[in-house]
Amino acid sequence: MSDVSGESADRRMWSFPEGTVTHDQSLKGYDVRGTDGEPLGHVSWCDYAEGDSYLVLSYHHHLHLRDVHHVVPAGAVASVDHEARQVTLKVEAADVRSSPEHEAPEAPVDWELIDRFERGRLAGGAVWPYTDV
Repeated sequence: MSDVSGESADRRMWSFPEGTVTHDQSLKGYDVRGTDGEPLGHVSWCDYAEGDSYLVLSYHHHLHLRDVHHVVPAGAVASVDHEARQVTLKVEAADVRSSPEHEAPEAPVDWELIDRFERGRLAGGAVWPYTDV
């Protein structure tokens, strides 16, 4: 991106909101909910690198009888309750479930896929739910 404001907005999307996670805290195993209060699963993996931070959210899909994983930008985190071990996102559960699936919790992120999806080019114009985060 050549736009400086765009770069900082993009960096915010991939950074945890200030005060949600400190250097000695981990979100692995925390339950996750959307803004609608619907349970989404749990955090199975986290990367805390500034500007490249994300969660991998995992849940068991009852129809496909398998675990499903989604990459969620750290900037989509609305709040973290460390006592209750719960993360609340700034998007609804359906938004997360409609984002591209991730291969496995510890698998490398396919940044090319995420980049295409962020630009709304995948699946005939699907829009990444985190663009307004």
